[in-house]
Amino acid sequence: MKILDSNKILAQSLSSGVQFSADYPVDNIADDNPRKCFMANSASATISLTLESGMSAIFISGVMADSLTLNISDTDNSLSITDVLDINVYSTNKWLNKNNDAKQKPNLQPYTRGTFSGTVLSSPITTDTTLSDYLMGAPDTLVLEANLTLGNGGADLVILVLGLSDSDNTIENDWDGSSLGAGTATLSLESSTDLKGSPVEGNSIHQWDQSSGATGRFEDSSGDAINIFDHSNMHVGSIITIGGSDYQVNQIVGDGTGVADITLSGSVADATITSVKNPVRIGIFQASSVIEIENPQLGISKALQDFSIRKPLNNGGYQETQKNVINIFTCNLIVPIAQANNILDFYHAYRSKPFPVQVLNDLASDQSEAFNFSGFFYMIDAPEMVSADFSGSYQNLTFNIREVV
Repeated sequence: MKILDSNKILAQSLSSGVQFSADYPVDNIADDNPRKCFMANSASATISLTLESGMSAIFISGVMADSLTLNISDTDNSLSITDVLDINVYSTNKWLNKNNDAKQKPNLQPYTRGTFSGTVLSSPITTDTTLSDYLMGAPDTLVLEANLTLGNGGADLVILVLGLSDSDNTIENDWDGSSLGAGTATLSLESSTDLKGSPVEGNSIHQWDQSSGATGRFEDSSGDAINIFDHSNMHVGSIITIGGSDYQVNQIVGDGTGVADITLSGSVADATITSVKNPVRIGIFQASSVIEIENPQLGISKALQDFSIRKPLNNGGYQETQKNVINIFTCNLIVPIAQANNILDFYHAYRSKPFPVQVLNDLASDQSEAFNFSGFFYMIDAPEMVSADFSGSYQNLTFNIREVV
């Protein structure tokens, strides 16, 4: 289990793109409310971050974009990495996406400083040695007391490097290294997929029907109004291309079927719609140090809480409105006393404050632990600690966490 406990981001700013409005500044990514998000006024944006030393992982939540690229530069150690992050949706089942704008799962990824992974020779060499690697590492001075053969007689060139330095180390997407030094990062987001023809229910969006100025509604090819709830791929901030120009949805009233229920960012007459793209949006971004403890024991409980509205009618009918679904984990762990005390100290510091966590790690790759077992959670109540042996060296630790979306 990994808990992100101290955000190392000192400052954030926009290096490209502009905020959608004063309600969606880039500083919102440092807030603990995933719905209080940053949103851009175009189909792409790049966020620049200043990092202090000690980062070992990043957490992203509330993303709406088709591509996400992270660049990290550890200036203390002259290291850098560029990583194209996976965009992992909750479900390909279109009905599960209805009236739910949290379509992309939270993502928790490690970034640590790994040491040189090539072959390192020890000095002196006392037995005959043949090197067939492309690149070899060695001490500053290599004393030969036996034969050293470079290459195996093939066409491959073998280079013997004497001496290793920090520049031979790398930033790696794993938990095995040490935390990064101070530096910078950039996060680039882009929306490119046309969604006008991808309704969850009902017809595709075909045209804009102007009421007056920037108000109107979206219609299908027959001139019938598009129900925004049914379509479910239209949001405040969505980017609408009409006649070669981009507009954004500033306001949606009700289900959007009224003649003036939609307000765009500018006035546009009746016209065919070229494309509809998701807004570029991100709720939370953290680059943090990590508290690491043992995985919960066999039998860990994962439950779903559904906030959908269910209303039986007095005539036998039924009404429903689909809302968000969250995860709840019940965690029982047997851990060394030091790890247990770390969690108690963490609770004293955070109490009701939410935090990023990866509940299970070191799973098989097809389990997608970075998505399926990660999220933004708070402790429902204080953790409980009970001695697991007579010496008190190990503790049975129990706590429950509830997701925030």
